Amino acid sequence: MRVIWICALIAGGLLLGIALIALQPASPAGPVLASASLSDPVVPVITAERFLRPGAGMYPGVLGVHPASGEVWVCRGGGWMTLRGAEIQSIQPGSCLMGFHAQTPRWFRAEGRSVVIMSGTTPVGQVTLPYTVTGIVLHPRTQLLYVTMQSVPYPPISTHLAVITGTTVLTIASTPSAGPLAPHPESGDVYVGVNSYGPNPEVWILSGTQRVMTFTMSGMLHWIEYHPYSRLTYVSSRNELKVLNGRTELVSLPVTETFDFAPDPDSERAYLTHLSPDWITVLSRTEVITRVPFPNGYNPIAVIPRTGEIVAGAFFSQQIHVFSRDLTLLNVISMPVRPRQIFPLEDGWVYVVGRGESSEVTLPSDLLVLSRTVPVAEYPNGFGLGSLARSPDGRLYVLDLFTGRFDVLSGTEVVTSTAFSPWSYPILLPQERRLEADPGTGWAYVALPWSVWLWIWQGEGWLTRSLPSGIRVLRADPHHGVIFGGKDSYYVDEIYAITGTEIFSLPIEGGFPGSVRDLAVDPARGYLYVGGLGQVAVLSLTTPLTASRWLTTASGMYPLRALAAHPGTGMAYVGSGLGPTGTLWILAGPTPVISMGVEGVPVALAAAPGGPWVYVALSGTQRVAVLSGTDRVATVTLPFEPLRIWVSPRSGLAYVAGERQVAVLRGPQVWTQLTTGIYPRDMVFDPERGIAVLSHEGDNRLVWIEERALTRRLWLPLILRER
Repeated sequence: MRVIWICALIAGGLLLGIALIALQPASPAGPVLASASLSDPVVPVITAERFLRPGAGMYPGVLGVHPASGEVWVCRGGGWMTLRGAEIQSIQPGSCLMGFHAQTPRWFRAEGRSVVIMSGTTPVGQVTLPYTVTGIVLHPRTQLLYVTMQSVPYPPISTHLAVITGTTVLTIASTPSAGPLAPHPESGDVYVGVNSYGPNPEVWILSGTQRVMTFTMSGMLHWIEYHPYSRLTYVSSRNELKVLNGRTELVSLPVTETFDFAPDPDSERAYLTHLSPDWITVLSRTEVITRVPFPNGYNPIAVIPRTGEIVAGAFFSQQIHVFSRDLTLLNVISMPVRPRQIFPLEDGWVYVVGRGESSEVTLPSDLLVLSRTVPVAEYPNGFGLGSLARSPDGRLYVLDLFTGRFDVLSGTEVVTSTAFSPWSYPILLPQERRLEADPGTGWAYVALPWSVWLWIWQGEGWLTRSLPSGIRVLRADPHHGVIFGGKDSYYVDEIYAITGTEIFSLPIEGGFPGSVRDLAVDPARGYLYVGGLGQVAVLSLTTPLTASRWLTTASGMYPLRALAAHPGTGMAYVGSGLGPTGTLWILAGPTPVISMGVEGVPVALAAAPGGPWVYVALSGTQRVAVLSGTDRVATVTLPFEPLRIWVSPRSGLAYVAGERQVAVLRGPQVWTQLTTGIYPRDMVFDPERGIAVLSHEGDNRLVWIEERALTRRLWLPLILRER
């Protein structure tokens, strides 16, 4: 019996050793995991997330209904969202170029030049193609996958078509200016528009991989649609509407400038909206039976199955009109944006997505959910979270400069939410750091775009202070107890120093053109670096702060992309360049040290407070350069383009964010990789608790990350004494 317990002891120790190995951070595909020996390794773990005002996202569009889950998938910038009825089920980062398998849980998504075959949430296959994927259509009968591709980046049009079965590419054909692509669900044919943007586009009819027929249209091709009840195919161009029965042309109708087509799945009727005539055309097979007055425009239209009710969007007036089957107007619903797409389901749910206001250049969006003719839910915007800041008592400040809101969180709960007024949507999302917190008082400071007011949050409400010029970027200096503000002006001859509610001016001799791009502080040596359009001014900080003086301005750094100072070495790092290569400049106070050319454009910089490392994101290369002092010691390759970098003051880990992923680096080694949300935007740290919070611009998501220490302790199995 004693031998048995000894064997159990050995086996238990071996199993525990294997378990400890398994606890090491996982290596992402591509980079090699760090193998350095750590006495107390730290692993970042996502512990919580929440969405502030979830909504439709940027540029929303309904993809369809997943055949396995029954959920509605809505594409959005940087990912997609799923809904069941009127409730959002999930928001996911990733490519939204997708297709569904009609009979199985399989679906397909595009990643660059590849098509990934998914089963549920698991990749089960991948097809690599020679060009960037632009669209995926699955034929419901033949199960062939038709993939459009783009061989040149500009203009953004499809140029080739691949036909795939399983993971095998059957053929790749040249399809210049490929446009609409529609399968005929019964015959197995596929209709492909070619030279779609020219005066005489063609429609190719493919059977499998073979072109069996070609016909020409008059004017730019608009769309190709199959009618599920009449089994006819309608092909619209600027100057005509052709009706096909399979491969046979039945008629060419003088129905011009059509925009959208809505077949009635329970009758032979179809409804068309127009770009120029002020009506909705009603067809029955090949005949125009009536026209309903309706404002012209880019008007979407759809028919609710079973009830036959018609839902039409009035683009320019931002309204939804609902008609009965006998064309009686039942309801008119206003939207905050212009309707772009209408997607009805058999159970009566109707999804209307819209974006843009009357100016046509703004980004607001909306997802309106109807139960037949009645609105039951609405999800506006849902993107725009920007800068974060943390108060000494652990409160989290969150700034949304798209909808103009400021939120205060305690833990993961919102305790205060306020709106800036007046407010108008920006044309572009501001990327500068316009929020800071005073580490002493905990007050929050906000510099709004296109404003000469500084907003100060003291916990109960706002104070405002007028400025001679607006502020573009804020940066806290805990050592001197001040918030620095960089001017948003055509000419910069001073920097603002903010303490409490007082604002002082620190002059920059000679000045420089353009707004301040970034600020960096070396508190130990008392240097303030002010990055402009193509130069860096250096100031010497003193006590009192008002006695600080300008030292020099280094130029030749156009356009300045990033700026950071290493608190240990005192060196400042400046990234500049237009691409495909850039330059990294290193300063020691007012003294230039060295400049070096780098591959890619250095768009982000971050320094490790407790170590020698400086990280440089090289846009266009999928690489991060790692420096120690003036030496480039390593180059780390990632599976995505790096856009932003933050370094944890507690662990020294560097968080490198792309559009949808975050790689965690420890010096020149990849430690792990996280998938968090859409367009990571800013990160703040709580060094005492080992917590980081990451905001996401693309889906208004906040993610809490705990830096957990894994201590290697060997726990031996309990040995029972034999009696």
